[in-house]
Amino acid sequence: MNSSDTIGKGIKVQKRKVVSTTVPSSSHQFIDHAGKMKRAKLHEMKKQKQDFFKRINYGHTLTVAVLPALAIIYLIEYKESIVPENQMTLYFTCIYYNITMLAFTSGYHKYFTHNSFKVKAQILKYFFAIFGSSCGLGSIRWWATLHRAHHHFTDDTERDPYSIKRGFLFSHYAWLIKKPKLMRFYNEIFEQEQADGKLENEVFATDENHSEYETEVLSKPEYTENTKKLLIWQQQTYLLWFFVTTIVLPALITKYVCHDTLIHGVLYPGILRMFLCQQSLLSTESICHLKRIQVTIPTQPFNDTNSSTNCNNPLVALLTYGQAHQNYHHEFPHDYRVSNSLFTYDPTKWFIWVLEQIGAIEELCRTPDNLVMQLKIQQQQHVINRMKSQLNWGTPISRLPLITPKDFKKIIASSSNKDRIYIVIQNIIHDITPFSEQHPGGLALLKASNGKDATKAFYGGVYGHSTAAVNLLATMRIGVLDDGHDEEVWRRVAREESEALDPSESRSGQSHTAEAA
Repeated sequence: MNSSDTIGKGIKVQKRKVVSTTVPSSSHQFIDHAGKMKRAKLHEMKKQKQDFFKRINYGHTLTVAVLPALAIIYLIEYKESIVPENQMTLYFTCIYYNITMLAFTSGYHKYFTHNSFKVKAQILKYFFAIFGSSCGLGSIRWWATLHRAHHHFTDDTERDPYSIKRGFLFSHYAWLIKKPKLMRFYNEIFEQEQADGKLENEVFATDENHSEYETEVLSKPEYTENTKKLLIWQQQTYLLWFFVTTIVLPALITKYVCHDTLIHGVLYPGILRMFLCQQSLLSTESICHLKRIQVTIPTQPFNDTNSSTNCNNPLVALLTYGQAHQNYHHEFPHDYRVSNSLFTYDPTKWFIWVLEQIGAIEELCRTPDNLVMQLKIQQQQHVINRMKSQLNWGTPISRLPLITPKDFKKIIASSSNKDRIYIVIQNIIHDITPFSEQHPGGLALLKASNGKDATKAFYGGVYGHSTAAVNLLATMRIGVLDDGHDEEVWRRVAREESEALDPSESRSGQSHTAEAA
């Protein structure tokens, strides 16, 4: 039956046409694709959220953000003075600040990271490890690993853990709160250096017995093993020592020695002292790498290919605890000093020197003054040559066309050149027309020398011209007179080209620092 069926006799019932609701396969595919994209997007957002929370360094967030914020809130809430009102507490806070800063700058930085000296009194290592923890910047191994990477890969936005190119706030704070992606890469570098015995042995000695000392140390693997054990122990107990030196010890000394309250001990020599230490240490990686802050009076006397600068503002020197000469430090990282100048403010240098005098340490690394001066001169020459390259010194003689005397006469006789003045000095042809109206000796004198050799007149026969006049004349060269007497010309070519060479330009294959070289 087509459109109707018969029910009973003679009765016809019309069938309803059923409209198909089947969705075409192309529509199904579109809906499925949209659903997959939505699920993938949600999954990606969820993963990013999880990665974000995984990347947070909760320990450092507590020490550099949460605890200082709570201390400041407490000061505001209870209207406490930012400076201890108890005089003994103030004295203790100042003394404890210097103790902990020296433990960090001398121990964490100069000894464990840059190997600037050799420790004889083993208890000194524990002093560095325990009291350096009170700055709240992580364990020795963690901090030293990242700081070495900073020296190896300065300004590399991918591998420098606190590159200034990622912003001031990142180089100052954010790198602490957010775990670096390349931590495994940094650890491998650190482990390799330990395996090579560089942790203890990489001392830049300047005496004649350097090779003997190096052989002696390398033959005693217990030095490296002892250091490894100490680093592992300090890393495992870091939080304990941080709590003891930042909370417990300051509170007890403030209570029983300074006769102040426990809360003031936690607040002033504890958390606020730690916060001030952090600002001093972190400023070396932010302020001392940001040349745009002109109030720091930044200079780069040793290398201007990276962001490290010597900040010559005394206030910056005080802020960074004497570590403001980062341009020097990046070139001579093993030097226990931040500068070879006797008058530089550097408490760390003074402390290390005292330790040497009492026999607690030895083999201090001092970069020879000669090496420092060499690099400074090379950098100055590099800057001078860069400035020279931007000036008009005239066409180099070796690139000038050779013009025979016959052709030169044709040039002078040409009607198109009748108003121009050409003179020859030391076989170099010059078109001095642009300067003719300004010539102090007058136009007539120049016209009298047109087409002639004026060497004797220029160099004292008439008037002894200044160096500025010689430089100006060089910008008017047009050719070399090819008369067969070109020996003096090529001597000048050799002299000028040798002066143009920059000894410091050839930096390919140079080590990361001058000291390493």
